[in-house]
Amino acid sequence: MSRNDAIIDGQKEPLDISTDPNSGAPAAGLSSSSVHVGGVSSKPVAERVPAFGLTDLLMLLTTMVWGANVSVIKVSFAALSPHAFNLARFLFSALIYAFIIWRSGEGFAVSRKDLPRVVFLALTGITFYQVFFITGLSRTSASLVSMGNAMTPIFIAVLSTALGLERLRWTGWLGIVLSVIGFYGIVLGRPNGFNLKGAEVSGVFLILLAGLMWAFYTIFARPVLKKISPTKLAGLTNIIGTVFYLPFAWKEFSRADFSRVTLGGWLGLIYSGSLALVFGFVVWYKSVERVGGARTGVYSNLTPVFGVLTAVIFLGDHISWLQVLSALVIFLGVYMTRNGHHLFRKKAREQNLK
Repeated sequence: MSRNDAIIDGQKEPLDISTDPNSGAPAAGLSSSSVHVGGVSSKPVAERVPAFGLTDLLMLLTTMVWGANVSVIKVSFAALSPHAFNLARFLFSALIYAFIIWRSGEGFAVSRKDLPRVVFLALTGITFYQVFFITGLSRTSASLVSMGNAMTPIFIAVLSTALGLERLRWTGWLGIVLSVIGFYGIVLGRPNGFNLKGAEVSGVFLILLAGLMWAFYTIFARPVLKKISPTKLAGLTNIIGTVFYLPFAWKEFSRADFSRVTLGGWLGLIYSGSLALVFGFVVWYKSVERVGGARTGVYSNLTPVFGVLTAVIFLGDHISWLQVLSALVIFLGVYMTRNGHHLFRKKAREQNLK
């Protein structure tokens, strides 16, 4: 059995039911299902999805941080090459994670059974994602990168469903479709538009691969989170992923002249390394643990909304009415994915009472 097969097999819960490690309730994202024991089918288990609350507010804040991070990185590239800046911020975040894990008392130890899974998450979510994303970004336009990233929630939802890890109601799928439509509206609504050239095809393909890597990272994190805290798992994957990323970025990093980096460049590195890579990743893991990968993944479509707003405010970019309308569609899509089933359930109850 290959490593990936072992990882996938390890995610399948007995009787197709998983429980929240804290509450003991069926895990978010699983639909109502019947339990078959000895050939006897019991009553369907009702889906229990946590209501909109602190987890969602923190995810909204994370998308703001990640959205602004695009502009921060863009400005910082004026002082450092892409891979040099990328490795510098990951080395900085790795130091922060190492300090946090050491201070928490959890330690860095991981069981033999969980180690291959942690390494798999580090390779997909950190190393390969960064290699594909940075290389793809250097070969194509920002607009096409955004369109490629719009596929990430679809990858997450489809893979989660295909592997039997989560099941979304039709309202969840509708929400994903709406958010992707809104995402494309933001891209198409840019004043400068976009052009697809032959040289950019490989870049788009790499961006799609990056989205696929993030989908694997999100999906396979949840079972590991039953044994490892979100902060520790985010730290371990970041540290291990940074080590594997070294061969891809060391050449540019070793040639970089850090003495010429401006104060703004250093502040950008600190912002990106601490908030985007530490705060954002920890919140992402906590959300995956609580509400599931598919419902967490849909929030990635909010990142360009805040990215556009940040660029308008700080970089002087222009925004169109189509982009404003598309942003509202994305918010509607996120709501439908997270809480749409509650809305229709309430309507059904009201009709029954009548």
